[in-house]
Amino acid sequence: MDYFSEETMLISHCEDLIKKIKDIVSAKIITGPDGKISEIHVISKTGRSPKQIARDVESTLIAFLGSEIDHKKISIAQINDEKNVMQPRLKISKIATSKTRNNLEVKVLLADPEGKIIEGSATGLTSLQNRMRTTACAALNAVRLFLAEDFVLSLDDVYIYRIGNYQAVSVLLFLSMNEKEEYLLGSALIKHDIYEAVAAAVLSAVNRRIGLLI
Repeated sequence: MDYFSEETMLISHCEDLIKKIKDIVSAKIITGPDGKISEIHVISKTGRSPKQIARDVESTLIAFLGSEIDHKKISIAQINDEKNVMQPRLKISKIATSKTRNNLEVKVLLADPEGKIIEGSATGLTSLQNRMRTTACAALNAVRLFLAEDFVLSLDDVYIYRIGNYQAVSVLLFLSMNEKEEYLLGSALIKHDIYEAVAAAVLSAVNRRIGLLI
């Protein structure tokens, strides 16, 4: 078997491996004159973000080829999938609290779109305002672990108020990414307790943008 045939078979196998990755429809690898990969073109469904797809492609090829792949060589084109048009969202799995005389620890467990649990925690004082801020910070810490990206996402304010016959919570988050700054606002009715409402308000703010942040 000559070198050209071996190289062609290797590239074909790489393309087949990429096509087996979740949500990928097709893949085409282009090599340069030296036989090394110069471009990787992928078409995927919209179930996951391009960053997630690119990371999976990169990891798959590194594991198979045993060498680093420049993620800049990977281009992702996404097509609408009528069976999966929902944006990825985080959901509250569980909230746990632990109190001492003056301090409170809150743990917020979130479930990602694939069912994986991410835990964020924070500590603070036991007053109502501090309980809300501590819960919001715990939820944000879990969100940061899920996103694992280099940007600033922090709590600006949290506020409880009455609307109609209900009490509600709103949170204002500050987001700084790629030299751009913006504020995200989320709210939730208090249905069971203040902890759940605050965590739900954080997700109300974040879930609208999470597909662009991943």
